[in-house]
Amino acid sequence: MMNRRKAITLACAAAAGLSRPTLGIATRKPSADGVVRLGQSTALTGVNGAVGRQFRDAALGWFNVVNSQGGAGGYRIELMTLDDGGVVERATTNSKLLTSTHGAAGFFGFAGPGANREGMQGAMEEGVPFIAPVSGMDVLRQRDNTNVYLLRAGHRDEIRQIIRHTRSTGTTRVALLFDYESAGWEIRDSFAQSAENAKLASSVSASVSRGSVDVDPAVAALVAANPQAIILAANPSASAAFVRAARKAGFGGSFYTVSTVGGQVLLDQLGQLAVGISVAQVVPFPWGGTTAISREFLGFCAASQLKPDFASMEGYIAARWLTEALKRAKPREPSAAALGTALEQMPALSLSGFPLAFSSDTRSASSFVELTVVSSQLKFLK
Repeated sequence: MMNRRKAITLACAAAAGLSRPTLGIATRKPSADGVVRLGQSTALTGVNGAVGRQFRDAALGWFNVVNSQGGAGGYRIELMTLDDGGVVERATTNSKLLTSTHGAAGFFGFAGPGANREGMQGAMEEGVPFIAPVSGMDVLRQRDNTNVYLLRAGHRDEIRQIIRHTRSTGTTRVALLFDYESAGWEIRDSFAQSAENAKLASSVSASVSRGSVDVDPAVAALVAANPQAIILAANPSASAAFVRAARKAGFGGSFYTVSTVGGQVLLDQLGQLAVGISVAQVVPFPWGGTTAISREFLGFCAASQLKPDFASMEGYIAARWLTEALKRAKPREPSAAALGTALEQMPALSLSGFPLAFSSDTRSASSFVELTVVSSQLKFLK
């Protein structure tokens, strides 16, 4: 029987009129003015607006630096961002507008489960590469997705690292909260597999309906299972509601979150209840300057008047990765095909000490995951 991830991948291909997902670039004309135009659909407003703005601003800042030095591979880079407010239907419309109206040769930095599903399908239909989406979804990480170029590790990697950490501390009873939709089902399946591999004594999961904050049934189910730790993988609002209700119900164990949940939005909603939560991160720690890339990033933020954060770090690394690919490839034209080829053929590199090596098997350049913890000052600590 065909699994869910494969079915979704093939459905995307069918929608694009293809027998398998390939980059339909033959009919796309490159710009004639020496500019590589990128298009982004992300939430700039709404609950997750801060993440979208931080990623966009850091990427724009780096493109401005590169453009001031003559561009990448002889081309200037422009980024057009359209606000989808976290609404799937708006992301679908934005995907069409970015190519038809704004001439995007590639989609870059889409954020949110819905935006990324629609963005990948839109990229196939529009014949452009889908670059550095802010997503851990497995459906993007299929070998057949030949127009997808991921920067970050996936949720499967994050769940595996969280389970590895809980096991190392003697925690053997772990539970999971997830959204009842396709991205959440992927996380549930990854959790079940990781728990089995780690031989946990107990691993239970419960879901919350997509877009809902009605967590009472999930709280009752998970607290009754008496876990020592609970992984939060539902949307930030539902996860915050769950923490409040679980603590009220007497849960005294640990909380962990995947990277797409445990950001500033969750901290803002929980306040002091966020203290002690462990958060998986897929880019290097931005603060402290203990690594070469964090020192360079902090200097970049100071010069560009940007706030250092994990979201801005991801935007910064994604922009550097893309411009490095263009510099090395030196394409003859700023086309969708040239952009995809530059990324596909990008050799492994150390980006100021941060290793990136694109794999055609996982469609990703990194499997990096590390855990941080929220301090009493509501700051992230390594």
